[in-house]
Amino acid sequence: MTKVITTYLQDHHAGSAAGLDAFARVAEQHSDDEVRQSVGRIAEEAGRDQTMLEQIMQRFDTKPAALKDLSGKVAEKVARLKANQRLLHRSPLSDLVEVEALVDAVHAKSMAWRVLLQLDDARLERAQLQKLLERAEAQESELKRLLLLQAPKLLQN
Repeated sequence: MTKVITTYLQDHHAGSAAGLDAFARVAEQHSDDEVRQSVGRIAEEAGRDQTMLEQIMQRFDTKPAALKDLSGKVAEKVARLKANQRLLHRSPLSDLVEVEALVDAVHAKSMAWRVLLQLDDARLERAQLQKLLERAEAQESELKRLLLLQAPKLLQN
C-alpha cells in the first residue's frame, strides 16, 4: 500500500460523502419535478458508486477517513447558507447553482475512475472501473442537460 493512493482514495470518498448529501437535498428541494426525479435516481447510483469505491479501498487496505468525510459534509452544508438573492424563499438561482455543483461533483468522480484506469495494479479491476466510468459519464451528461434547462431562471426577478 502506498500513502499516496490511500490519500487519493480517502479524498474521493470524502467528496462522495458530501456529494451524496447534496444529491439528496436537490432530489428533495429542487423546484423542477424532472430534476428531482432524475437527481433522485442518480443519487441511488452514486450510493452504489460509493460502495464500489469502498471495496476498492479495502483492496488497498484502507478505509474512509472519518475526519475527511466529516469535513466534506460540513463544507457541503455551509455551501447551503449562500443566500442567492433571497432570504425567505428558495431562489431560482439555487436551482441552477445546485445542479451545476452536482455536474462538478460527478465530473470529479469520473476523473477518479479515469485516473485509476491508468494504473497497472492487480487490485484494480479494469472492467469494474470501466463500468463506473461509463456510469459517471452518463450521469454527467444527464446533469448537464438538466443544468441547461435551468438557464432561463437567470432572467427571473
